[in-house]
Amino acid sequence: MEDFNKYTSHINYSPIVDFVLQQGKEISYKKGEYFVRQGEICKIMGFVVSGSFRYCCTNSSGESSIVGYTFDHSFVGNYPAFQLQDKSNVDIQALCDCSVYVISHTQLADFYDINNDHQKLGRRIAETLLWEIYDRMISMYSLTPEERYLDIINRCPDLLKLITLKELASYLLIRPETLSRIRRKVVQK
Repeated sequence: MEDFNKYTSHINYSPIVDFVLQQGKEISYKKGEYFVRQGEICKIMGFVVSGSFRYCCTNSSGESSIVGYTFDHSFVGNYPAFQLQDKSNVDIQALCDCSVYVISHTQLADFYDINNDHQKLGRRIAETLLWEIYDRMISMYSLTPEERYLDIINRCPDLLKLITLKELASYLLIRPETLSRIRRKVVQK
């Protein structure tokens, strides 16, 4: 599912992936276990060797919304909260059994301090995350729900093998009934 987070393909992550695989600790997460909970200090980041996670936030009324996913061979964690050693504003929960190599804030800081190239990589990661979030926000204003659905399904045709329609509707900020109508309309075309 490498095209889910569409801008991550613009960076060569191999130096940091190699570092995490060499210096990190392998941890297994069972389906439903949390990588981090909303409101907890974000102490670790990880590289997902196998599995997938969903990112959810809960509002003051107790309603949960899905705000993101991460899949095999990508990073998991709340990078801004991790870098600031602050509380996570999302729950990150395993969708299935997962294998993840995790590192601490100190380990990542040591990686960035090794040389200029590593510092530049850290800056590019932050810039890419900002662009990803900004692009998603703009699409919520500029694309119809149907266009957002088609965009993600065209990018990730196997997505619905990994998540439910209800979860996809939450991610797209639409009601499940609206997603059902969109899917029926798309099939009829």
